[in-house]
Amino acid sequence: MLKINFPILDEPLVLQKGTILAVEDVMVYARLVKLFYQYDEASELKLFDEKLKSLKESEIMLVTDILGYNINSSAMLKLIHADLEEQFNEKPEVKAMIEKLAATITELIAYECLENELDLEYDEITILELIKVLGVKVETSSDTVFEKCLEILQIYKYLSKKRLLVFINSGSYLTRKEVKELLDYISLTNQTVLFLEPRKLYDFSQYILDRDYFLIDGIKH
Repeated sequence: MLKINFPILDEPLVLQKGTILAVEDVMVYARLVKLFYQYDEASELKLFDEKLKSLKESEIMLVTDILGYNINSSAMLKLIHADLEEQFNEKPEVKAMIEKLAATITELIAYECLENELDLEYDEITILELIKVLGVKVETSSDTVFEKCLEILQIYKYLSKKRLLVFINSGSYLTRKEVKELLDYISLTNQTVLFLEPRKLYDFSQYILDRDYFLIDGIKH
């Protein structure tokens, strides 16, 4: 369970599974979005777990431009490759087989290096390097905002180092049915996701910070 707090709140808000926070005052909303962009552990924006341990900047996944969000960016691929490498570490038999084949390939190339007239040198290849060389990436086929949101959620589920996904102003592009499907998927996969919105998002359970800075807690606890 995670919590969020910032100066205008009287007490922290609980973030569980798919949480919607609607901030109706434009200035407050803009300030909060900026705090998410510039988040660090010393920020006015506090994000922490049940042990009061602050989330690190690297543990937050922020999505603003949904259709423009590059799932296969270098930063994202680095996380995906690291997670895949960790999977191999949990399967010693598979890892040993790959390392054996990699060693065989290295020996063959090493022999050719020795036969070459030039003074060539080489290095052993690691599993992580093999993953990169093979061009492992996420297959994308989204045509709509909803499909792209679903793809992002599917990726987030497998990024073990990420603890909070934040969608900013995504509700403007989604129907009620689509939001419901996303919330159901989040609940089913037990993810922690925050939808930060500038207005009430349909009739779902949500926190609403109105223009008078009064917090309406519509979350079902």
